Amino acid sequence: MNPLRQSTHGGTLKDVCSPITLRLPAEMPLAEALGTLLKQRVSGAIVMCDERYVGIITERSAARACLDGDPTSLMLGEACDPNPPVGYPDTDLREAYRLLVRHGSRHIRIEDSAEDPGVLISETELLAALGVEHFTHLDTVGHVMSPRPHTIPDTSGVDQAIRQMRQYNIGCVVAESAGLPVGVFTFHDLTVLLSRNARIADITLAQVMTSNPISIQASTSVWSAAQTMQQAGIRHLLVMRGGRLVGILSEHDIVTSLEGRYVAFLREIIAEQEQELIDQRVRLARREGEERLHRIIESTPDVIIVKDGDNRWLISNRAGLQLFGLTGVHYAGLTEEELAGLATPPRAAPLLNCAATNEQAWNTPEGYRYIDHLPDADGTICHLDVIKTPVFNPDGSRQMLVVVGRDITDRLQMEEQVRALNATLEERVARRTDELSATLAELESFSYSVSHDLRTPLRAIEGFSSVVMDEHAATLGPEGMDHLNRVREAARRMASLIDDLLDLSRHVRKPLQRRDTDLSATASSIARDFADEFPERGVRFEIQPGIHAECDPVLLRTVLENLIGNAWKFTRPVARPCIRFGLRQEPEGMAYFVADNGVGFNRADATKLFTPFQRFHAAAEFEGSGIGLATVHRIVRRHGGWIRAESRPDQGAIFLFSLGA
Repeated sequence: MNPLRQSTHGGTLKDVCSPITLRLPAEMPLAEALGTLLKQRVSGAIVMCDERYVGIITERSAARACLDGDPTSLMLGEACDPNPPVGYPDTDLREAYRLLVRHGSRHIRIEDSAEDPGVLISETELLAALGVEHFTHLDTVGHVMSPRPHTIPDTSGVDQAIRQMRQYNIGCVVAESAGLPVGVFTFHDLTVLLSRNARIADITLAQVMTSNPISIQASTSVWSAAQTMQQAGIRHLLVMRGGRLVGILSEHDIVTSLEGRYVAFLREIIAEQEQELIDQRVRLARREGEERLHRIIESTPDVIIVKDGDNRWLISNRAGLQLFGLTGVHYAGLTEEELAGLATPPRAAPLLNCAATNEQAWNTPEGYRYIDHLPDADGTICHLDVIKTPVFNPDGSRQMLVVVGRDITDRLQMEEQVRALNATLEERVARRTDELSATLAELESFSYSVSHDLRTPLRAIEGFSSVVMDEHAATLGPEGMDHLNRVREAARRMASLIDDLLDLSRHVRKPLQRRDTDLSATASSIARDFADEFPERGVRFEIQPGIHAECDPVLLRTVLENLIGNAWKFTRPVARPCIRFGLRQEPEGMAYFVADNGVGFNRADATKLFTPFQRFHAAAEFEGSGIGLATVHRIVRRHGGWIRAESRPDQGAIFLFSLGA
């Protein structure tokens, strides 16, 4: 958090200053993606697949994914959050924050059009845009912290800590040793681990936690705590009371507790002034109110000025007097035109500019806003964001004009740097895109060259082996013939493996062509092909009619050919083989399935099925290269769906999959 960020009350999401524009491909490994987030110092990114929006990746979504599978083998598309809260450029800032709360999310996606996934806004940036963070001195840490922090022994595994963080929807756990807090583990720490391809299951908290964490007392002001976080570059602090751990203070705790505080503050000022000006009889109460108001406005770094209905200054804090060069000047009862003659020369023009906008402010009940540029004696320019809010008496007459200004010079300089960086970004992206396109073309050419160059010697091996077996069988004898036969079988398996690898590569690169597809007809066609080629098997097919899907028909035929082909292969030892295809309800939604009553497999092996070259049966028993199910997995993922398998040995198997939206 930056306590000098701009307040944009009544604004919309398009007013947020620092949206996240980073986009990453769904095919990128999760570890590499998280490394990119760390390198670019952003908390999330939009995930794309072939120019199509897939979801967003954040530290929390990465943590969820690493518990559901091996993080070292995950692609970004498998780990992202497909359904974050979505807002639009004209969405009110407060409504956007309510969306974050309802979704339990820390990021919201701004969608500008159906064709463009837009940008991301973090919770911190959203709350900064609401302008509430610089009043954190009004509370103590004990008022806003999360009590009863979740602790875990420092000898526990990182995976155990992540499960606890997910279960209780918290951003960190405290590591303990001998009953004392010795470290903190956060989602950011997990992001660093995943970006390095670390094996989570083998790491303990003591190895990776932030040791000797910073702690504060519960009586500390939230303002001081926020400053400590900013200076240390951290998001969590331990809260102690009497030497005992009593809570955790997170950045989220601070910004959540402060929503609406800024508006309430201004209303307090206006209400107090109104009461003091109306009730002239209670002079003592008025003096106390003025002193209290003075203490409040003097404590803020923003410019606060209150003028009467005739635009004469009533109150100004020290920041306002310094900014307009009026320190030591008796300003009360004077207008800006009169004060311009008393101010230092560089500040006279800004005072006249302020006077020129008074009438516009009185005619704008919701508040008039503008940016003023104040020159300093040294030639530099101070940029001031000014909001003028009029207050009227019950009879409609003018009562007071409240002026609030904030120095945004540093922010504008940073925005200029960002614009300069963005100016070169498009050129770098285009150059990188051309390089990637050239690389893909070279890889495709290489694949076909390798395929051709490998097939030629394989055909020679198989052909000459056949000639030797036919013409020299007597000379070789049974043992020599057996050796040559094994050579031929190995050559045939190698040729099949080359074909399967090329198919896998083509399916990954081929663009999706979604259209309405009759999957029942496709499955029936594949079943007829198997039955016509091997009528002696007598396999019974049960195919549910009328199943349609919006999908790529060529790729889905490949999926069904592999799944039905596997079922055909592994029902070979069964006396009454049966293969079924249909649609059924699952907890995740409607799912397509291919089931058989074949030899099955161990449930523990289910997660390995979709990894290339994984086989659970000897090649002599069941043929295959171990590429088919990996191809199926890639195609289903490209459609935005999921796939899983269920089985037990000798009790058949069922493969269930979805195809996304």
